[in-house]
Order: sequence, then C-alpha cells, then structure tokens
Amino acid sequence: MPISNSADAYRLQYIILSATGAWPKENPTILYRFNTFLSWFYGLGLYGIMLTQCIHDITDITKLSETLYIMVSFMGFIIKFLVFTYRKKEFLDILEFLKDPVFVSYPEDLDHYMVKTIKSWTLLSKVYQFLIICCIILYLIYPILDNKALPFAFPYDLGQYNIVMYGFQLIGEYYSANNNIYLDVLCASLMGIIAAQLDILAEKIIRIRENDSVLDEYEISIRADEEAIKRLKQCVVHHLAIIKVVNSIENVFTIGLLAQFVASALVICNTIFDFVLVPVSSQLFLLVDYLIIILVQLFIYCWYGNEIIVKSFKIGEACFMSKWYMSDNRVRKYLFIIMERCKRPMKITVMKISILSLAAFASILQWSYSYLALLLKMYSKKSLQSTN
Repeated sequence: MPISNSADAYRLQYIILSATGAWPKENPTILYRFNTFLSWFYGLGLYGIMLTQCIHDITDITKLSETLYIMVSFMGFIIKFLVFTYRKKEFLDILEFLKDPVFVSYPEDLDHYMVKTIKSWTLLSKVYQFLIICCIILYLIYPILDNKALPFAFPYDLGQYNIVMYGFQLIGEYYSANNNIYLDVLCASLMGIIAAQLDILAEKIIRIRENDSVLDEYEISIRADEEAIKRLKQCVVHHLAIIKVVNSIENVFTIGLLAQFVASALVICNTIFDFVLVPVSSQLFLLVDYLIIILVQLFIYCWYGNEIIVKSFKIGEACFMSKWYMSDNRVRKYLFIIMERCKRPMKITVMKISILSLAAFASILQWSYSYLALLLKMYSKKSLQSTN
C-alpha cells in the first residue's frame, strides 16, 4: 500500500482555518485577506466587549468571574493568533520539510504508525468540532432561556441595536472559537506526527541487521556490516530531521503555549467558581461544555508533549534491541553516538519555563485549585461582610 500522507493528520484544521482566514498563505487573494481581517475584527471586538464589562464589574467578584473566564480565553487566543501570524513563514517551512524524503522513506509495513496518527487526529478534530458546535448553540439559546439580553454581557443599553450586537457576538464566537481550538489542534497534530516518526525511527534502528540474504544467527559478514552502517547513517539523518522539526514547532508555538497555560489555569478556576455559584440553568450546561473543551484542549497538548519525551528515550532502547552484538566496532560506534544523544530527550517547552508533559498538566490543575480556593475565600469573606 502507499505511504500515508502526514498532511491528512491536519486536513480538517486546514479546512476550518482556511474558512476563517487564519491559515497562513504565501499569496492570499483579496477575499482571503478580508476573511483574515474579519477573524481579527471579531476576536478583538469580542475581547473589547468583555474588557468593558470587566471594568464595569470590577468591584463585584461574582459578576466579574462570569465574564473573566471567557475573556481570559480570548486574551490567550489573541496572543496565539498574533504569534502564529508573525511566525507563519517558519510554520509553512515545517509543513514543507515534513514532505522531505527523509520522513517518507521507510518500509511500508511501518506505515501503520502514521495511519494510527492520522485516524486519531481525524477523530479528535471531529470531536472538537462537535464540542464547538454545542458551545455555539448553547451561547445562542441560553440568553433566551435565561432571559438575558446578550450571550456576552455588555454594560450599556443598546435599545433597538441589541439584535445587531447579538448577531455580532454569535458570529464572532464562531470565528474565534474555531480559530482558537484549531490552532491548538494544529500544534498538537504536528506533535502527533513527530511521535509517529519516532516510532518509525525506533523500528528502523532495530532492523539495521535485516537484509535480503539469510544469515546464520552468529555469522558476521562484512557485507552485512556495510549495509548496517548505511542504514544507520539514514537513521541518524532521520533523527536529526526530527530534532529540527521539534525545535521549529517550539519556536513557532512556544509563546502561544505560555498564553494557553496561563489562560487554562485561570479559565478552569473561574469556570468551576461560576459552576458553584450559578443556579441550575442553561448557562450551567454551557459552563460544563466550556470546561470540557478547556480540559481536553490542555490535556492533548500535554499528552503529545509527553509522548515525544517518552518516545525519544525509546530511540536509545532501540539501539540496545538491535543486533549490535553481531556487528563490528564501526556499527557499535554509530549506535553509541545515537544512544548518547538520546540521553537528552526531545521536548517542547513553554518559553523554557515548563515542559509539555503530563506533569505540567497536573501542575496546572494544582494552580487552578489554589486560585479557586483563594476566590472562594474572598467570596465568603465578602458575603459575611454584606450580611453584617
């Protein structure tokens, strides 16, 4: 069967981000530039609306929290979008480099690693799309069911123009939610491709002694060693190419990752805080859906970041599992060099402050809990003061 196209792992992301004008293109049309302008217009417009409401409610922690959880998400999104736009050339270089023969020149029986990645990301992208649609529908209907004027509160009476603001907020939510989510999914899908490439590389190293002729288990031939060296050189080139892509992904997305980490911690806390205070209503379902999106969004980042770390260590283990004992010193030196490099695992960092891993996910949940405890304490103290 043909080697899978890694671009299939981010095909839906390409379709959605192209529809909103967020996908970087070298020669965009005037219509596409206008669509990109709309993404910025709606994103900044909604952020301005929420910022105005937060300033208006600055003395009321309960009302402030209702707006803050979504405003922080928008702030994180705007930072991610800005950095992604600024780094668009480097991002396009990553996609072009992934088409290099070094990433597709592997045995066809190893293609199942890439097939698995493509299927996983196709499914995850569809799940995200479903969650986004649910979120937008809830934003559409909850103001009607809960007798609220707008999906996102605005401190001034708009009178007959309220319907215009309603439409603006819904369209803005559609643009911004898709851009925000699929920028994250795009980054994580690239990490998924790297994880699959590490699996393929490990298998290639294990198979360095394989050739067309059948050798005795303990027979060492010069021809077999020459073939092993040739394959190892290809593995070294593949390894260096993967390292280059990992570093490029970090350069493109690291500032956005920091924004996402900070925003996630604050959003998780504020969403749960609102969840505790908001009575049973349609807004409660909206908060649950939004919390699920944020948690899944953050977990997938950390999961695939962790996969890169674990699988980069397995490259060293693959050197042990190869038939090194049947090879001469030249082959063993190559294997030793690869093993030494693998002692320093590949990783994607958040501005060198934290590493994308499951440990980072647990830390963010701890930060969120600490911030939530502080908010609840402040709310309880204010409630007691108002009672007295």
